[in-house]
Amino acid sequence: MSESVTIAVSRRAQCGEGPVWDPSTRTVLWVDIVGGEILRTELDDELHPLATHALEFPFMVGAVSPRAGGGIVAAVASGFVGLDENGTQTRRVDCLPAGVRMNDAKVDPAGRYWSGSCAYDFSSGAGGLWLLDEHWDATLVLPGLTQPNGLGWSPDGRSFYLVETQARRVLAFGFDPDRSRLTSSPKVLVEADAFTGLPDGLAVDARGHLWVAEYSGSAVHEFAPDGARVQTIALPTPQPTSCAFIGPRLDHLWVTSAAADLDEENHPDAGSIFLVTSPGTTGLAVPAFGG
Repeated sequence: MSESVTIAVSRRAQCGEGPVWDPSTRTVLWVDIVGGEILRTELDDELHPLATHALEFPFMVGAVSPRAGGGIVAAVASGFVGLDENGTQTRRVDCLPAGVRMNDAKVDPAGRYWSGSCAYDFSSGAGGLWLLDEHWDATLVLPGLTQPNGLGWSPDGRSFYLVETQARRVLAFGFDPDRSRLTSSPKVLVEADAFTGLPDGLAVDARGHLWVAEYSGSAVHEFAPDGARVQTIALPTPQPTSCAFIGPRLDHLWVTSAAADLDEENHPDAGSIFLVTSPGTTGLAVPAFGG
């Protein structure tokens, strides 16, 4: 494999996160959690970035995804919001107590939106795993988590993966893709000793391999479905945060990063999006939210 790493989008995001390919607009949606920004990067036919547009919010935004009827859904400080194509808020679900916010989120195979919540100070057990269905009803599925982060599903939809960042573990659950239900208790798929830093966001490829960004680890890792490490790709920034396969063929791997607490002189590219070329695989399509 002859992958190389270049900068796809140069930006000093405080905590760039959650890239997702929007096939309806041929753009990439992502967020700056700390900056309270929803970002959309336009691409040309060869997937070179043309421009990045930011929609600012007065609160943290953990993740976003396209909606099947147009617009986006966002996991935010108080719960969830829906925005139309112009960025106007059309739906809002406040389900979190004070001191807790939504973090990473992703749409499941049935078009329902899953999000992890965490305390602002990452207090142990104060977070949880939430499900937002197509009727905009929010349910706490799994309480007692600390910093649930990257989410993803196996190609057949019968395994659900979740990163617990503070525990430095990747968990795997049995999953019913038709009813959007966890069907088993979690097992540890990747143990803490696989990381020197903190596992963060993830993407699943068409073979069922997991690609995990490592915050404070300057890397993205590929793991087989049994949790065995396949490869590690070094990145020229200390704080990679998440990754996604983008483009019509889902064959470009984009990795977001964070500039928070890093000196710009020594880390001038922190907060940018990095492109891993020739990752040797293609990604799984992430459905639009059905609500």
